[in-house]
Order: sequence, then C-alpha cells, then structure tokens
Amino acid sequence: MRKKNLLAMVAIAAMAFTASSAFGATIPDEQFTVQNPPTNDRYTGINLEDTQKNRNIFTALEARTADGTAYTSKLLTRTPCAKVGAPGCESEKYFQYTTALAYCSASLKSDCISSVFAKDQNGNVLEGKFVEYFPGDTKSMYQGDSTLNLPPGGSTFIVDFPTLPHAGGTQYLVVANMIGAKKFGESKFVIEDFTAGLFPVSKISGEFGIAELETNENIRPDHTVGGRQQKGGGWGFIAGTTALRTPCVQATKTNCLISWPLDLNVEFGFTMKLETKLTGWIHGRVTDVNIAITKASDGDQVITVKGKPSIIPGVAAWYKKTDLPPSLKAHYANDPDVDVSGQGWPGPTGGANPSDGLPYSILKEKFGYDQGSFKEVLAWIDAVSDKATFAPTVWSIRSIGSGEIARCATDQQSLSGFVTTNASMYVASPPTFNKDDQSLDYKVIAPHYLPDGKEFKGMYNLVIKSDVARCIYGFSAAPVKATISIVSSDGTAQVATTVVGERDGWLYLSANNFTFSSPIVKVKLSQDVAVTTAKTSGTSTAKKSTITCVKGKVSKKVTAIKPTCPSGYKKK
Repeated sequence: MRKKNLLAMVAIAAMAFTASSAFGATIPDEQFTVQNPPTNDRYTGINLEDTQKNRNIFTALEARTADGTAYTSKLLTRTPCAKVGAPGCESEKYFQYTTALAYCSASLKSDCISSVFAKDQNGNVLEGKFVEYFPGDTKSMYQGDSTLNLPPGGSTFIVDFPTLPHAGGTQYLVVANMIGAKKFGESKFVIEDFTAGLFPVSKISGEFGIAELETNENIRPDHTVGGRQQKGGGWGFIAGTTALRTPCVQATKTNCLISWPLDLNVEFGFTMKLETKLTGWIHGRVTDVNIAITKASDGDQVITVKGKPSIIPGVAAWYKKTDLPPSLKAHYANDPDVDVSGQGWPGPTGGANPSDGLPYSILKEKFGYDQGSFKEVLAWIDAVSDKATFAPTVWSIRSIGSGEIARCATDQQSLSGFVTTNASMYVASPPTFNKDDQSLDYKVIAPHYLPDGKEFKGMYNLVIKSDVARCIYGFSAAPVKATISIVSSDGTAQVATTVVGERDGWLYLSANNFTFSSPIVKVKLSQDVAVTTAKTSGTSTAKKSTITCVKGKVSKKVTAIKPTCPSGYKKK
C-alpha cells in the first residue's frame, strides 16, 4: 500500500556533503543521496534504495482516538505515551509503536539482540563487542508491557569487530526495528512489521537532526487510524533545520553515522531472543543464508540468522512532469495520486507550488514490496534504459505474512520460511503456488545492467520448513526433490546454477547467475512414488510348466516356473 506523505520532508541535517569537501574524491554507493532536480521546473522522481526502512529509525508509542466513522474517520487526539495506562494513554485507545531492539543485558533478557557475530574468509568466528547505543535514549522512549505483547522501547547500537576492518573503521551499526499496533477493542499488540540490518559505519560531527515522533498535525493531513482513513497527523520522521539530504544511517543532533561497503566474502549474523514472537516468513538481502529457530528455557523464541551481504542495484532519476518517458506516462495515466503519493520536494524557493498547493516536485520512494509497486518500479526501470544508478552492498531482513499458503503454517509461534534475492524489487510474500504448473513462483525485478554497464546476475534463495513444503504438495515424509527454472519476461527459459538440499528440518533451494529485467523464478517439488511389493506365503510353491522346443528334427522338453527355449530352439 502506498502512503500519501504529501509535504512531509525528511530533513535530518543542516550541512551538505560533496565528494571533495567531506569524503574525498570518491563516495561509495552506500552513501548515495538524492540531489535536487536539475532545473526549477516541476519534476517526478524516483529513489529506489533498499535500506531506507533501516535508516534513521526511532522509538515511540502513541495513543490515538477518532470519531469512529468507517473509512472517513476524523482523528481527534494523538498522544505520545511513556507507557500504556498513563494519562491520555488509556488502554482502550488505539495504539501504534515503533522500536529498536536493544542489546541483551542483565536487566534486559527478552525482546533484544543477544549476539552479533561474523565469520571471516579464513573461517574465524568473531563476536561483535558492544560499544554504545546510538542515538541512545530519546524523548519518545516508552515502557514495554509483556502482558500486552508490547516490546520495550530501545535504541539501535554499535558493535566493534577489531579484526574485521572496513573502509571507515571497524564499527558496525546494528538495526532491528519492530512496528506494531493495538487496534480498537483488542487486548494485545500485534507485530505489523519487522526489519533488521547491519551497516559498517564511521562517525562524523556537525549539526544534525534526530529522527523522532513528529506531532505537528499540519504536516500530514491524510493518514490512517486503525485501518480507517482520517484527517490530520501521522507518524513523523522529520527533524533538523533544512531539507538537505545526507548519507546518515543514524544521527543525533551533533553526530552522524555514515555507511561504508560490506565485505561480500564475510558471513554476518545475529541472534534475537524474543518474547514478542515473529511468525510467517522472512525475506531479505542475504546470500548463503542459514536460519535456526529454537525455544529458550523461559519460552522465548530464539532466532539466529546468518549469511553474506548482497549487491542491490538502485535507481534514482528526475523527469519533468510535462515530459515523462512513455513507460511512466502509461503507468501514471490513470493514477489520481501521482502528484501526492511519495515524498514532497520543495521548489526553488522552498515549500509547495502556490498555484495548486501540491508539492512542487514529488519523489517516489519507500516502495511497498507489493504488486502495485512492482509494476511501478518496472515502468521506472524501462524509463532509465534498464541501467542501475548505484549498487550498494546490503545485509538486511524483513518479515512478511504467510500469504496464500498459510494453511500449511501450522506452528503459529514460529517462522515458516525465508526468501532472499538480490533483485531491486520483488513482491514481499511467500512464493505463489501455481496450480497449473504445480510450482512455487516468485517474481523479481532489477535493471539488466549495473552502473558500470556490466550485466547484473541474479540470485534467489528459498529456505522453507520441510513439513510446510510437504504440506503444500501433500507429500509424505520421504525425501523431496526440487527443480528450479528461470523464465524471462518474454517466456524463454534461462540457464541458471541451481542447488537443492535438505537438512535440520529445512529445505534449501538456490538459483544463481540468471539475468534480469523481470524473470519469474519457478520452484517445482516432487517425490518418488513408493513401490509396494505383494507379500507371499513362505509355504507356497510356484507352479512349474513344460514346453516343447524344436531345432530342425530335434525336439526337447523344458520344465520350469517360466520355461524358455535354449538358443537356436523354437517353441513348438
């Protein structure tokens, strides 16, 4: 679902960054930022960048009331809460929360990250050493409540790998963001979204703005409360004094963490201990993925995810609204929200366009991984001639529901599967079960070419619980076989390297080295049919018969259970 952000601006810094003044001659793609349109005309733009949901996250709990009119409900109150039950935050209200999972400690034993680790190219397993919380406590921190399934407010944090240096040092920012809600009339909170990521970082000083709950109701006049459309207010991600973009992945008022490339040959991972349990599926940007789910002695869910980073092509471009490429004209022709759906961008003198009150320009970003966004991104990739603008390294995961194969996800306290790919865009759901082909289908999109003009090679991994896979197909407990095929958008089959295996109750499938723009990955499972042999009595004797065989004038009789004539003889 696309959100109408209207004039909400992300403004997390008060200083501009250039290649020469801040970072030297070359800025890595991990620090890519969107620049202003080239002229003072009105533009439509895109910033397809995969790590946006893990950047500049904050912690907050908010209570809301509305007038109750279905789909047109008017927001009446919005109250930041230190805890449920505080004045203005009575438990019967609608609540939303967003929080970072903190580092586990003696005082925090649940809903936290207990370990961050890596395995270098020599096979050495390294444990990340906790350095500090960053940004640390903010004014919107809140108290958790396990009886309501509400995790505590926390902060992203930094760990150090002294023997695992990157271009900016040895420190890494750990991000694990959980978002949830308690709707009107419900007794407990439900997780709506989970994202996690790892960023190699270094710290720079300056004047910055910290991301936090935005309470100015004039910023976002259209929002949703409890599934109802309403007027006024919304989650805010704005702070600072200007609308200049920076490459900060997290910031305080005086410090900014900038990101650097990840080593593609190093395996990174972390372990979470969760009282607020994750269910459904995980999708993400990890190669050679391995996942383990266990239960702690106190009943908490323990999830360990590890794998290597991926390169994820991104797209950034501006086009005049009066001169859109054909693919964009066709896609937006019947979209009434084309000029408001996205990130508002100021004109040459700032603010909205005075003639219609709409954003001077609009930037399409923070795409949902759904069918609508899939089609929109495909139109943009066509507009930029199938070539990426930047291609950063990424290590991240996200949660999704079980989709149409939920009937086979019988364990509601655990995860059913894990899908990873290096595609720029995909539909964030488990693979679709194709009844006609009896296959699990997965659509992916990416530019055909990297920024340097080289052909981009695709990667797809499916890790699915063995019992879930067998349920989908109605298989027995016998070993499962699988085939993976890549079908291009024109219907032709591609040759890809595929790997299939089963271990520890999980089925692992992988396809690599296929090409984009929008192929379909098809996974087909099969199982050998068991051969049953009829039992015979141990005392029964098979009946023998006799035949006559002739060769010229010579004849002989042959007696046996299945008599046959010798060589040169014919049966008479």
